[in-house]
Amino acid sequence: MNTNNSDNNEDLLGKFLAQETDVQENALVEKWLQENEGNQKELDDYAFIWDKTNQLKEQFSQTVDTDAAWLKVKSKMDSISETKVVSMPIAPKKNKFFTLGVAASISVLLTVGILFYLFKNSAPELISLKTTHNTLEQTLPDGSVVFLNANTTITYPENFKGDMREVNLTGEAFFDIKRDETKAFLIHANGSDVKVLGTSFNVRAYNKNVEVSVETGKVQFKNKSKATLLVAGEKAAFEAEKDTIKKQVLIDKNAFAYKTKIFVFENSSLEHVAKVLEEGYHVNISLKNNRIKACRLTTRFDNETLPDALNIIAETLNLTLSSKGEKYVLDGEGCAE
Repeated sequence: MNTNNSDNNEDLLGKFLAQETDVQENALVEKWLQENEGNQKELDDYAFIWDKTNQLKEQFSQTVDTDAAWLKVKSKMDSISETKVVSMPIAPKKNKFFTLGVAASISVLLTVGILFYLFKNSAPELISLKTTHNTLEQTLPDGSVVFLNANTTITYPENFKGDMREVNLTGEAFFDIKRDETKAFLIHANGSDVKVLGTSFNVRAYNKNVEVSVETGKVQFKNKSKATLLVAGEKAAFEAEKDTIKKQVLIDKNAFAYKTKIFVFENSSLEHVAKVLEEGYHVNISLKNNRIKACRLTTRFDNETLPDALNIIAETLNLTLSSKGEKYVLDGEGCAE
């Protein structure tokens, strides 16, 4: 992306959020995201406004005089100089707001204008939380609690207003939602929505595919074309390429292990165990000898440190363990059949 041409950048981000970019344009966006840590936050802010815009399009789908509406809102927009965005745990700061450019349709641009007009010059304060190699637990304005896995970003307003509690998520998080019969909780995650009144569940959305696992209560999981209802002990996965949602019984006992630090393995291969522990502790675990990958293990780790867990594995399977920083290596001759 050309960082010297903000209009072109906004056009491309608008197409990206509308899922209208081609492979080359997707590569440009990905490169831009990697150039600066602040770029991901900027995209999250765009996505938040994008979601609000789509909601307004549904609410105001009747015929309107868009020319007249645009003249009215343009004067309002010109008077809005900045929107406050709070980034935690970094100290809050003010950022210049943007006019969202969408090459695909001028009607979307008009709707963004209407959005500003309807907000009556109020500058919403957003809170954006981002983790890298760490996890983070945060209480939301309504008393709900969210636990972020590594490499995750969540954006939400300082106060939930209206008849909906909405957040945007990229990455993985476990939600324990405070029940409110009058105000549903809605999570926007990579083109999919998760809607609840009060329950606990996990959302995994590191890429365009999204997975939801329910611990308690009921959850509505939907994309543009399909919706499904999940109850405790069920999971569903949205496959973006096929535009399908598949529901199944939640049989992975380690689905929430990155949060609970309780790992359960029943006759699992060492290769599987290593992968689960990697994701749970955010480290690299290598199996030096391919013959040890098929070694079977039945065990439970309850809030063990990773070195302790790996030492137990090494002793149980007669392996050697070495480490350097956040990289661990298990080696050995293999296991008896």
